[in-house]
Formats: sequence, C-alpha cells, structure tokens
Amino acid sequence: MAYYEAVGNMHMHTPYSDGEKYHAAIAEDAIKAGLDFVVVTDHNIWVQGLDGYYENENGRVLLFTGEEVHNVRRKPQASHFLAYGAKQELAPLATDPQKLINETIGAGGFGFLAHPHEKDLPIINEPNLGWHDWEIEGFTGLEIWNYMSSMKNRLAEALEGLRWQNRMTGNMVALRIALNPEKTITTPEPETLALWDELLAQGKRIVAIGNSDAHGTPMSMGPLKREIYPYEFLFRAVNTHILTPEPLSGEAEFDKKLILDAVGRGNAWVGYDMPGSTKGFKFSGKGENKGIMGDRIKLDAGATLQILTPVRANIRLIRHGDVVANVDNETTLTHMPIEPGAYRVECTIPYLGQDRGWIYSNPIYLHH
Repeated sequence: MAYYEAVGNMHMHTPYSDGEKYHAAIAEDAIKAGLDFVVVTDHNIWVQGLDGYYENENGRVLLFTGEEVHNVRRKPQASHFLAYGAKQELAPLATDPQKLINETIGAGGFGFLAHPHEKDLPIINEPNLGWHDWEIEGFTGLEIWNYMSSMKNRLAEALEGLRWQNRMTGNMVALRIALNPEKTITTPEPETLALWDELLAQGKRIVAIGNSDAHGTPMSMGPLKREIYPYEFLFRAVNTHILTPEPLSGEAEFDKKLILDAVGRGNAWVGYDMPGSTKGFKFSGKGENKGIMGDRIKLDAGATLQILTPVRANIRLIRHGDVVANVDNETTLTHMPIEPGAYRVECTIPYLGQDRGWIYSNPIYLHH
C-alpha cells in the first residue's frame, strides 16, 4: 500500500491566549517553512471559524484549531493537555484530568499530555509546567519533544550549575541559550522517553508527537529587543511527520480527517528537521501481515523490521527501552525480531559539533 507523507506542527498560540501572531500570519510562516498543516492550540479556548487552507504565491497550508487545556486555578498551572478533533470547548473540564481525557476521546478526538517533564525556571518565575496528575488513563499519547520546553529545561540546567552565584553571569548564560537554542537542544527529555517506553512495555498503545509550542515571544534585556523563537524558525525545528493512505486533496474537512486519523493511529514520527530534513524516513514491518509505524503485525518465523533514513545516520531499534539492533553512519537497518512488543526507532546525526536526536518513530506493535 502506498503512503503519502505530510509534515505539520500541532502546538502553537495566538493572541487569543498568549501568542503574538494571529492565524493568517501563522499560516504565512508555515508556508515559508514548508509545512503542510498546522494546528493552533490556544490555552483554554477553542477558536472556531478559522479552519481551512491558507494560500499564497509560495504554496498552501491547512490550518485548523485544537485546544491546550489546563486548570487555571491549579498551583502551579501544570498538566497541560493537547486536544485535537473533539469539536467542542473543553476548558470547563480542566479541573478533572480524567474526565477531560474521557470527554475528548468520547467526542471522537485525540488527547496528548503536553511537555510532560519540565524544570522550574526561577530566572523568569516560571514553575515546572509538566504533567503532575498521573492518576489517569486512556489518553492518546505524549508530546515527547516540545522545542520551547527543551529550551526552558536546558536553561534551567545551566543556571542550576551556576548556583546563582552571580546574577549578571546568570543573565548572560540565559541570553546565550535563548538566542542560540540550536546549539544547546540535542534530544527530547530522557524522562519522557523513559515514560513512553515504560507505558509501551505495559502493552499500552501510546502515540508520540513533537511540536514547537510557538508563541513568537518578544524579549527585551536593556537596549536589546527582539522576537525570540519566531514561528517560522520553530516550524523548521521539531515537527510531526505523518503518513496517510492518500494524498492531501485540498478539501479542508476531508484532509483534516486524514491528518487526525494518521496522528491517532501513530502513523507518524517526530523529526528534528533543523539539522536536516527527515522527509522520506521509512519504518515498516512484515510478518503474517505488513504494516508501518503505528500498525499491529502478527509475529511469525519470517517477521522482519526494516528502517530507511534519508541520509546516513546512527540508527537504533528499541523495544521497551532496550536497544535490540543498531548501526552507525548507515541509511538502512534490517532486523528479524523474535519477541512480541512495541518496536520504535531512534536516529541521531551530527549537527553543530554534537550528535543530535533526529528521528523518533512511533512503534510497530508485534503480537502473537
């Protein structure tokens, strides 16, 4: 079966919550960055009437709205939940995370725990906004890589190392990291990857997505004023690549369903496209049936998993947190599994003097 790739970003904000640009301007930046779709997820408001294709002389992008829901009365205002496709306002459910999940899924939508692991950042009075309410079940998946959250965590680590001995030094370190995130951000949070593997080992289907969390935030420090992390810049960084059974047609409602169905099934991977485009990545398997990432395949004696990367990379095949096969500086890896379970792929490539996380695939689920 042929599959068609589309690239999108599914976490960003407008002035309806705490972002700087409205939907049409965000669409312009997405077109410049070469994205096929974007999902605007303002905090605690589902903005209607703006879904559709946005076009200019350089191309088109499908924009539609979801929602990032959290309890505004909670201290801190953590446990952010990304809801897609529910077609209803969900903010009134924010005080009960399990009910929020149930209503989202029950409405035909998909729900993800946003930036699950964060650190406190005292320099801007920003508390840990990761997921805190763990007595839950039934969510679709995890946002395993959030670019802005990664920046916050790297900044927190750097400042913690200084022990706040010198405020000026702290400000300079913060400025260096803030203005050059690509030199510091190397992987998703290890705690999030470990949680993902733990849940997969329990036999749960947990879909991974990766996003920008773009706000277009203005920054000032003395005479220096600039927009840090512009939308277009972030749309060239961490994205979610999906595979659909037919190409996007240009009809907004039809294509929105294609996209959300692929996301919900986990026919997708997280790509850090700044070091190099991850377009063209393939992870497939065959046993008694064939499938791609997100699919279930029945294990037999001839079962095979095959990985193909767009350029040479360090490739690791992981089952429940353990590396079961790997190659370095290659474009292919083939493995014959003998155990059932959830098998996912991680790829790294060198960029700006460091090895960087590049591709994080959703699992192929092998079963007897």
